[in-house]
Amino acid sequence: METSVTPYGQLFHNLTQNIITGFTIVSCILGLVGNGRMIYLLAYSVKRNSFTTYILNLSIADFGVLISLIVSFIFVAFSILFARAYLLDTFFFFFFELFFFTYSSSQFLLMAISLDRCVAVLFPLWHHCHRPPYLSAIVCGIIWTLSFLLTAVHFILHQTRSFGSSPLVYQLIVNGLLCMPLMVVSTVTLLFHVGSKAQCKQRKLLTAILLALLFFLLFSVPMNVVYVLEYLDPPHYILMTIGIGCAALNSSINPLLYFLVGRKQTGKDQPRASLRVALQRVFRDEQDKPEKQKTMEEDQL
Repeated sequence: METSVTPYGQLFHNLTQNIITGFTIVSCILGLVGNGRMIYLLAYSVKRNSFTTYILNLSIADFGVLISLIVSFIFVAFSILFARAYLLDTFFFFFFELFFFTYSSSQFLLMAISLDRCVAVLFPLWHHCHRPPYLSAIVCGIIWTLSFLLTAVHFILHQTRSFGSSPLVYQLIVNGLLCMPLMVVSTVTLLFHVGSKAQCKQRKLLTAILLALLFFLLFSVPMNVVYVLEYLDPPHYILMTIGIGCAALNSSINPLLYFLVGRKQTGKDQPRASLRVALQRVFRDEQDKPEKQKTMEEDQL
């Protein structure tokens, strides 16, 4: 009985994994186009401010995630064709490390964005008047440095084999146990404030961030499961492929969210707005920050 079932089971296993891989590659290509356009617009067309600095760095991190995944898939294909040559495995490991570097950066940046919005919602006067102007750039620099150090630790542990069968467990601890609770609290906080009258002028911005957080929480669970499965022996390759596919979707979906939230003006039907116009509408409140509002708030105090 086993000889008749096993070939069909293996065929289904391979077909499922190939379908998921193909879907992931398509998501990566579309995400590269969207994030590439985002990077160009945020760098040259949309007025720069403290918040768009976060979004620009997030788009760069997501672009790096997608590039590393596509190149890794290419090296996997070449490894299969050339019987897993050592040089190909070395390059594959390098780009997989690049994936963890950019993926961790993306997660930390989204956590910083969510915390920044929570502070803006809970303490609006301090955020408008007393927030350091270069805080976003400093935080982004710290995040990139921290992500690089985590990747370097992962590389050293992998080379020395000094952390059991898989050094990815510490990645689960840092990404899952540190970032996830903070992002859940931020998501709940923004969810309660997105519909309030006090945040009416920033509703598009809060909605875009809230959707990005919700999709991240949805797609990051399979990726964190991958960290656990990698520690098991033998690893579950289909579930690992699903986790990587969810990571690709998470890095591809943000430009679409910004476009859908910002494509219509309030009370006006303009469904064919460009991505540039949509970004300007989403980040308009952060760009303008009228001085009159600051003065009124200070006078009230």
